Amino acid sequence: MNKRIKIDLPERTERRYVIPSPQKFLDKISSFMERKKFSDNEYVQTIYFNNDEHTLPFDLSIKARRYLPRLPSHPVLDEGLYFLELKIDKGEYKQKVRMDAAKIINEEYSFLEKNLRPYILVEYHREHYTLKNQEKARVTIDDNIKYFYLPPNQKKWILIGKEEDYARLEVKEKRSNKNFSILIKKILEDFDVRPIISKRFTSYNFLNKYFLAKNKIHLYKELNDCEIESKLEIKNKIDPETVFQEIKQYFKKNNSKFKLPKHFPRTLESASINRYCKNKNGLFKISMKGDKMRIIFKSKKEILKNSKKLTCILKRKERKGDYFSIWSKSIESAELLEEIKRKKKFFYIVNSLTKRFYQISLDYCYNYFNKNLRQIEIEYIGRSIKLKTAEENKIVEDIAKITEILLKKFPALRPSQQTKEEWLRIK
Repeated sequence: MNKRIKIDLPERTERRYVIPSPQKFLDKISSFMERKKFSDNEYVQTIYFNNDEHTLPFDLSIKARRYLPRLPSHPVLDEGLYFLELKIDKGEYKQKVRMDAAKIINEEYSFLEKNLRPYILVEYHREHYTLKNQEKARVTIDDNIKYFYLPPNQKKWILIGKEEDYARLEVKEKRSNKNFSILIKKILEDFDVRPIISKRFTSYNFLNKYFLAKNKIHLYKELNDCEIESKLEIKNKIDPETVFQEIKQYFKKNNSKFKLPKHFPRTLESASINRYCKNKNGLFKISMKGDKMRIIFKSKKEILKNSKKLTCILKRKERKGDYFSIWSKSIESAELLEEIKRKKKFFYIVNSLTKRFYQISLDYCYNYFNKNLRQIEIEYIGRSIKLKTAEENKIVEDIAKITEILLKKFPALRPSQQTKEEWLRIK
């Protein structure tokens, strides 16, 4: 699988949106764009490779893809041929390489010294549209999208999620085309589209829900409407992903009172688009996933005292609303201050004595200008047994102990108090 195949737009910018009325949008662009059929096979199956530790970096996608005249009613990993694709993701800029066709079986493959297996399948119908008389820009419409997970040593994919009530619009440009950019931007504003994360990360969001439900993870939060966490920054020129994986391995082998839960030692991965807005009630965050969003209010940070004398343990009041339609007009009057994409890898550890659970995460955020923030966070998320009274001081001391361990064992880490609002310099 090492023969490269020539593809159109191998280096390009990509922007992804949720669109409620694809046909009206297509009617609007018909004067300067036209349908392009690369073949009669417009149904797509894309297999994403990864492993249970999620060692594949945030900015690298390895996938196998094939195009079909129709989709099977129940997908299985068959003997068909797939093109192998590698995509590097640098914000909106993408670089893609496609390799020769090959069969894919459910076993580990070695890519870039990482053992990966077929992990996620995404099925959908796709239509392509290009600028008339040139191919420097392309628009694709994807609909009827389904997401599947493949357990080890299995051939049958398990359905974990669907996107049925809307379509995905992707705008892809080979190089900056000012006239096209201005025109398409105006049309997008007219159609009130909303940004959306990639299918790969959408699949991880669905997979998290699947695993948490399957393993019956239910935690009681002692402290309502607040978060307690510590933040650690990673020194320059140190790979954050490597540090995160080393932290996971430490707790996997460690015999202290903080351990990986025996019934749930998994690493999970997630993503969202977050908008920071302001209205008469103050600053708030909108977390956007698919065609839903919710509003999150947070107070100013409080630095919590602890026996380890750490200054990176923060407490903030936090109020999360319910999810509602991404096209709601209820917050139209709010001022948009900043928009970021947030990607996260995380696992849980538990205090074996008190049954309190803590999430250790690698948080990666970046904005339109590719300004980025990478932090390790340790956050209290709940307890597997219910108590009548909350014990904040014990939670703080647990976080302090975990933080102290990480600072001693991993010299690439150092304490931080920086919130995302401070990183973005918004008030």
